[in-house]
Amino acid sequence: MNEELIEQIEKAGTDGNGDAAEQAPKTSWLIFSICGKKYAVRSCEVREIIRDLTIYKLPFLPSYIEGVINRRGDPFTVINPLPMIEGQNDSSPKEPLFLLLKRDDDQISLHISDILFFHDVEDSELHGIANNDDDIFLGTFDYKGEEIPALNTESFEVILKKDMGSMK
Repeated sequence: MNEELIEQIEKAGTDGNGDAAEQAPKTSWLIFSICGKKYAVRSCEVREIIRDLTIYKLPFLPSYIEGVINRRGDPFTVINPLPMIEGQNDSSPKEPLFLLLKRDDDQISLHISDILFFHDVEDSELHGIANNDDDIFLGTFDYKGEEIPALNTESFEVILKKDMGSMK
């Protein structure tokens, strides 16, 4: 009886197509939009998606920093990625929707327009372009004929530290 259960579990793990170890590794991506343009971040890098918080403006900061939000007493820096990506300072999402990034050292959130869907991508299908920690994009992947840019969440902290003068 136990041997039959073990055999069924092993078959379910391989989907009947060979060893589970032979299957290509996949990463789950959260696809979202900012002012009508689609972007993606690894799902494992998102702590929380939160709506309807007030952004408290702070003076004398780079244009991509909109201010801070208060999440249960914890301040999160609100970053609008569009000025970093496109160099335009006049585009900002109108909706109060934020991706809180999962980080050990800093509390950063991205101001976005809408959550679209989750999509699993084989790691070999990510067309990498990032060469440095401060590259905004990790690469792109194809979703139904559309190239979706994958954001490098580490780059936000690196760029922020450089712009604020705490990194050489």
